[in-house]
Amino acid sequence: MSQPLHHEPVRVLLYGDVDLNVLDGSAVWLTSMAEAWAAAGASVDVQLKAAEKRELLSGVLRTVPGVTVLAATVRSGHQTMTCAEAADALERLDARQPYDVVFVRGIHMCAELAAREAFAGRLWSYVTEFSYPAESMDARRRATLGEIAEASRLVLAQTPQARAVLEAAVPAAAGRTVELTPMIPDALGAPAGPESPADAPTETAADAAGGKRAIKLVYTGKFARDWRTDLMPGIVDELRGLGHEAELTMVGDKVQRSEEEPLWPQRMREVMDTPRADVVWAGAHDRAGATALTSAADISLGWRSPALDLSVELSTKVLESCALGVPPLLNRTSLHEELLGADYPLFIDAARDTPADIARTIAAALPQLPALAERVRTVADPYRVSARAHVLRGYLERVLPDEAAAPLRTDGGGRPCRVLVAGHDLKFAGELVDLLTSRPDIEVRFDRWETLHRHDEAASKHLLDWADVVMCEWAGPNSVWYADHKRDGQRLIVRLHMFELRGGWLDDLNTSRVDRFVTVSPLYRDMVCERLDVPAEQVAVVPNAVSVADLDRPKTEGAEFRLGLVGIVPLRKRLDRALDTLRLLREQDDRYTLHIRGRLPWEYPHEWRKTEQREAYLDWFARLGRSDIADAVAFEPFGADMGNWLSKIGWVLSPSTTESFHLAPAEGMASGGLPVLWERPGVHGIFGGDFVVPDTAAAADFILRTDADPRRRAELVEHARSIAGRFDEREVNRLWLGLLLGRD
Repeated sequence: MSQPLHHEPVRVLLYGDVDLNVLDGSAVWLTSMAEAWAAAGASVDVQLKAAEKRELLSGVLRTVPGVTVLAATVRSGHQTMTCAEAADALERLDARQPYDVVFVRGIHMCAELAAREAFAGRLWSYVTEFSYPAESMDARRRATLGEIAEASRLVLAQTPQARAVLEAAVPAAAGRTVELTPMIPDALGAPAGPESPADAPTETAADAAGGKRAIKLVYTGKFARDWRTDLMPGIVDELRGLGHEAELTMVGDKVQRSEEEPLWPQRMREVMDTPRADVVWAGAHDRAGATALTSAADISLGWRSPALDLSVELSTKVLESCALGVPPLLNRTSLHEELLGADYPLFIDAARDTPADIARTIAAALPQLPALAERVRTVADPYRVSARAHVLRGYLERVLPDEAAAPLRTDGGGRPCRVLVAGHDLKFAGELVDLLTSRPDIEVRFDRWETLHRHDEAASKHLLDWADVVMCEWAGPNSVWYADHKRDGQRLIVRLHMFELRGGWLDDLNTSRVDRFVTVSPLYRDMVCERLDVPAEQVAVVPNAVSVADLDRPKTEGAEFRLGLVGIVPLRKRLDRALDTLRLLREQDDRYTLHIRGRLPWEYPHEWRKTEQREAYLDWFARLGRSDIADAVAFEPFGADMGNWLSKIGWVLSPSTTESFHLAPAEGMASGGLPVLWERPGVHGIFGGDFVVPDTAAAADFILRTDADPRRRAELVEHARSIAGRFDEREVNRLWLGLLLGRD
């Protein structure tokens, strides 16, 4: 891992909007999260939300080296801090000595910090409170999640499915969302040490399978309507009816209210108050006690309402049960099938199954219990704290600044370097803004021009007086104004997006006052030199940034037969070439499909008004409608979640006649896909020549030959990844820092 800019170890402030006095999955998550950060080498401060009534979980935290537990400051008569009070506490702690990472769980708490604009560039938000699928999420929840994502350096999701939902529903989450599964201690379920003699008599799953003793069932967690806890004792009764003795241990004491059924808590307590020898209500236990009770069981119960089947969250309790070698009984869902395999015998149908059905499922699985115990232990291994600590170190390497790129201090006192970003449209500057705001040694401000030509001149002058470095996003009139007004010793960087070369205002630009112009490719560097009559050394090439870490995701089955095309407007994007390529491919293999992502031409009124363009598009669509490939073409809406979309795409087409850079094939390469680039000016200077084709026939031939040779395809994928590495955000960030700080 790269060394942090200013100190080692990394300092982490951890807060979960959970009460550690209550034993449930979210509370256990907080203790595991602290352990994982400590295992990653961080110094961890855990701020508690609630006053400690008992040390069920907080006591465990105090035994972890590198972890400090901070008591909650609770008002008289209250048991927990409000979000506002907790945010005040976190800000006070940070003011004493700034943290590198402020890791927070809970949508309300994350929203509070986002509204305060606290911890810019350092907030890592872990939010699980959203609905599935993405289309079901209401506008208010989307807006809240969007505000959180905008304010966060990273957004954490439990599973690939949760990440996909967030990215699809919340554009601001795309590119910032990473996976962090629940985690379990390394020692959980580990072989017994020498203090437990190997010849000590123990009851095993085989004893239950062979009918030598009663089947032991266990449930740990909260008692809730959707968790079916009131129905679980009925499973014991049904097993007895099938000729199997059984006993059930219920661990926990929190009875949750039910909005759907207000009288449900009363019924749950009535079940708990009914004495019976074969059901033990064990009450609340600390983590060690709950673990011991689980490990003594043959099967853990994870029966849930079908309303929860769409969840994309993975239960910590399920993973703990697996680590202990106790097979869990679970609803059959795609998430659980991925974890345990579609053939796992302890799946149930939550929409249909009764306690009697579940008893029959358990009875049928009894002969397999010993083998299942070993199977689930193996399933748990990737979720252990040491494995998750490795993931956290990778995320730190991605987002923390490194010492090699430390900026020049501009005065003797060592104050941060002051960078001003000025422009009318900053949508392409997102990665640069993230870079600048993430560094404690850089202070960044923005001069947001109202339009290309209009700004508040007084505000611009005030900001200019403050700045050490000015970065003009777009070489518009903003660059002319700043070149005329900057003082000697200030550094001015101007980035061009190429439309500016047609702007008459550039005739008024004093190029001698610009320290560096920036373009995305060698071709456009040469065009800038010619248009502005400046030497090549005054123009730097900084490619568009690609987040390799974000885009590198597993491909879905059949991805090699899916072609992707991102954007078909304006006409030079050459949709016709993509359609002709698909037609040629399907003449040989009808598994190929084309997926076109982006807005349709009539969604761009300024383009649709152009008669020539409109008629060309209408002709292309009419021909497609009459063709035999129409059913193999999918038009998919524009979205920011490129990583999610690219996971199903094996080939990214770039059939344009001109492009300044073309980000889509670069992103496709980073995702493990392959590009096909039609010959055009400048394409070799960006991507090399291995993926460039002269025409559509050659494009189809290249795809067919490559897919016919899996070994060659794998080699090309690795080659494409290496090319994409040149555009990785970490490399591009180093180039930007060198330019902004005069080290290029």
